[in-house]
Amino acid sequence: ARLVRFADLLAAGALGGLLGVVALSILGRLLFDLTGQRLDLMIPVAIELSRHALMVLVLAALPGAAARGFIRVDLLLGALPRALACALERLWHGLTAVLAGLLAWLLGAEALAERARGEVTQDLELALWPFTAFAALAALLLAATALALALGRRPGAPR
Repeated sequence: ARLVRFADLLAAGALGGLLGVVALSILGRLLFDLTGQRLDLMIPVAIELSRHALMVLVLAALPGAAARGFIRVDLLLGALPRALACALERLWHGLTAVLAGLLAWLLGAEALAERARGEVTQDLELALWPFTAFAALAALLLAATALALALGRRPGAPR
């Protein structure tokens, strides 16, 4: 539960950073246009910053979204007997856990490969593997959250 809350805070921080980069980019573009292209305050790495902030935002928010319940249309589940609906919910969470675990494994392997190759981001030349490793950890947290839900436990609820 603490890790899920931490991931939610990380997602909120990434959202704030993304909003800041977008707002500054818009303001810079506006000043650029208003001054006849004489004042260039645009952020040259805005696209790279936005891309990484969006990745952190989405992946960090997934475990919390799973714990609180993904948004869905309950037309089918509402029409089924309660026991069958619960079984389908657990099956769904189990499948989510398996797919998120597979994603975590693949992303972890990719992070190791990126580290070995020394890959860096295009503009800032930051090491790329920490971003991919974060994605792997976020997917692993999603898998653990979904597995807890498949087993009938709410993350953070008493046992």
